[in-house]
Amino acid sequence: MTQPKVEIQQVELQKVITPSPRSDLIVEGIQMVSGLLLVLFLWVHMLFVASIWLGSGAFNVLANFMVRYGLVWAAVIFLILVIGSHVGAVVRRIPKQFREQRIVWRHAKLIRHMDTWSWIFQSITGAALLALVIIHVAVVTYGGISAQISSSRVFNHFLVFYVVLLILAEYHASVGLYRIFVKWGWVSQHRLHRVLGVITVLTVGIGAVSLYVLYALGAHFA
Repeated sequence: MTQPKVEIQQVELQKVITPSPRSDLIVEGIQMVSGLLLVLFLWVHMLFVASIWLGSGAFNVLANFMVRYGLVWAAVIFLILVIGSHVGAVVRRIPKQFREQRIVWRHAKLIRHMDTWSWIFQSITGAALLALVIIHVAVVTYGGISAQISSSRVFNHFLVFYVVLLILAEYHASVGLYRIFVKWGWVSQHRLHRVLGVITVLTVGIGAVSLYVLYALGAHFA
């Protein structure tokens, strides 16, 4: 009696998440491409912030270069377009009605499969990230970028904010990459777990060290 119940739940969930195979393929393609672009942006952003390791001078040179050639606003426009596409694609696949939401949660509790829970956690962390990224972009765009400004920002008010943003962003990115590569069969799950584990440790480590350096520098300016 248990097996038919599981199959029924899976069919219900499939109807909820994929209303139309053709339209879902297009939406999934948009979600995948936009997600990969955002992961790439995250890594480039982490390297930019890590320039603070080389000192205030190196950080300021990069910051001034970005401001002078309009790269800050180009990055903002890029984020608006790509995040907008990503969120739109995700919302298209997230159940909106109460009945559909109950099916998703019942399915997750029934089969207890990690991929199902990761889809749910991705939706939750994605919503949180959207709010945090909007705040971050607004603060950086209108507050300015320099070694003194950025370090003082971290030291005085935003340390916890950036720690949470770092963890959520890396979690969301790693799970997203895992789902993409597993779905298309590009890499074996075992190897993918190891690679993503290394990437996660490196990314969080780089971000944590950058925050520490900025915090210490902010204490110096205080």
